[in-house]
Amino acid sequence: MITQTIPQIDSQTRDLFGSRNTQRLRNTGRLPAVIYGHKQPTVHVSLDQTQIHSLLHSNAHLLEVAIDSKTEPCLIKQVQWDHLGSEILHLDLARVDLTEQVTVTVNLELAGDAIGLKESGAFLQHQTSEIQVQCLATQIPETIRVDISQLAVGNAMTIADLSLPQGVTTNEDPATLIAAVHVTATDDEDEAALGEPGTREPEVIGKKDKPQENADSA
Repeated sequence: MITQTIPQIDSQTRDLFGSRNTQRLRNTGRLPAVIYGHKQPTVHVSLDQTQIHSLLHSNAHLLEVAIDSKTEPCLIKQVQWDHLGSEILHLDLARVDLTEQVTVTVNLELAGDAIGLKESGAFLQHQTSEIQVQCLATQIPETIRVDISQLAVGNAMTIADLSLPQGVTTNEDPATLIAAVHVTATDDEDEAALGEPGTREPEVIGKKDKPQENADSA
């Protein structure tokens, strides 16, 4: 059963390769990509750069790629970025059957304001921002919402606390930390941890104990 609208993108086959040709391609507003899998021939194509950026911004995972006179459902398997992480260099697309289970990485979206952050010196530790999930190709969530509004100081949320959408599972370690609220130690707490000032004589390196006086001495 189809549970989401699959975005469609047009592609053009390409037969010129190498860094010089791919740079010319990018200069025209198109991106090099490869489509593979399901025991079918690998196809080299180009895609519209603006459209791909928009789809990735909306956390799309599944696409209907139009090639010549047919369309193929494909998963976005890998996106290669430049060293600044701002420009896409290449995409890998894997053919997929809409009725098969797939494993994909989905972003975790924190929602709400943790009540613990109202305390002085409190801060949020965001440990995990994405997880791998298993589901039908048509049931891939764009993101997984994590409600942290009830998170108090000293409390934590783990993968075991997630409410996954129907049909979505994960094999991640349930104890993996997602988020927690802590309080920065104050100067007074630091002092208490070291002990009250003046209660212990500081040790002097190299100081020798004073020898005891002889009780029989005159």
